[in-house]
Amino acid sequence: MAAALKPMERAALIVARGDSENTLRRTRYGFCSKKQPARVFTRRVMNWLYERALLDFDDPECPAAATLTPRGVAEADALVKDSVEKAGLA
Repeated sequence: MAAALKPMERAALIVARGDSENTLRRTRYGFCSKKQPARVFTRRVMNWLYERALLDFDDPECPAAATLTPRGVAEADALVKDSVEKAGLA
């Protein structure tokens, strides 16, 4: 069984899912979405998600973008659904 997602991994999945293209783009500070540029994630967090096959890099050696895989989209949707249910909004 795979280990539970770390808090930063969960946050990165949710932010990437909120982007219109399900993509986090590389900036000088790290990876962020166009909708939430203040929320930046390190390459280390991106590597964790890549190792879990939840996202793909456009170029594994020097990525400019990280896009969610279908499995990553499903995981992000499940995280959002769980959060909504816990908040009592469903």
